[in-house]
Amino acid sequence: MSKKKTQQALASTELPTEVSQNCLKNRENREAIDLVQDLVDDELINELNMLSEVQKLLATRIGDSDQRLKNLNDCKANLEYDIRDKEECLRLDEHCYKLNNGSAGLQQVAQPSLYDGHTTTVDKHESFSQDNLEKSEVARVMSCLQRELNDFSINKSNDELQKQSELVGSMFRLRLKELTAAKTNLDGQLEKTNQEISSVEDSLHQLREALRSKDGPMKVATTRFAVRSKRPNVEQTRDYVHGGLLSEINDISGSQEALKQQIASAEETLHRLLKNKERLQQDIEIKKKSIQIDEQQCLRLRKTLSWRGFRPAGM
Repeated sequence: MSKKKTQQALASTELPTEVSQNCLKNRENREAIDLVQDLVDDELINELNMLSEVQKLLATRIGDSDQRLKNLNDCKANLEYDIRDKEECLRLDEHCYKLNNGSAGLQQVAQPSLYDGHTTTVDKHESFSQDNLEKSEVARVMSCLQRELNDFSINKSNDELQKQSELVGSMFRLRLKELTAAKTNLDGQLEKTNQEISSVEDSLHQLREALRSKDGPMKVATTRFAVRSKRPNVEQTRDYVHGGLLSEINDISGSQEALKQQIASAEETLHRLLKNKERLQQDIEIKKKSIQIDEQQCLRLRKTLSWRGFRPAGM
């Protein structure tokens, strides 16, 4: 029974091993900055190493149990052989005890040798049976110790693996908390960035409208200036109107240049914000994928363990 429990325990390590391997494999699908060997990976690797050591230990216990069982069967066979011989000896001695001068079947036989090649001493006879008894007792005691050792190994290994499984679960939950917090922060940054983009786009619209509004006055001023340049002869004077038109043209031109610079600056800001928005969106998708892998794939998969560990039913 002890060997069977140990075999069941060994077979039951297959599912935890498969789950840990699948978790590591699933986490390889994380992307970019999230594809890192973190504490979760470290503990999953530790768990696989522990499972491997437990499998080696239980396999050794099964091998030892086989040897104990062989020793018991050998001792049992020797005892049965000895018992059969003694029962036959007892039957023959009882027959001899009952013989007398009037017994049927008596016959004259040659004088037998007191010690032929098939006889043994009383001491050897007694030591043979005593050796069988002692060997059987040793085999029985060793078998009992083996059962205790098997149970101890199963229980100790189970407790250690259960603690490791709980540690892996804690690392997963901690990592998910970090990922969720990071995603929440990115969502907040994206919202602010969208607001800034909307504000800059509004400003750009107003600046472009302001620039377009300068076209009319500039055309009027330059047209006036061009028309007045056709005055004849001495009438072509730099009067106050001439000066006023030049000043107006310069003011409008300066205003246009300032607006163009503001538009260029706003467009640069908008481009930077749009690039930042794209980066934030990519980072959010990376975080969402990492959360989905850890929460929906790995933790859901680990729930199939239900951690009685690999301890067989009835233990």
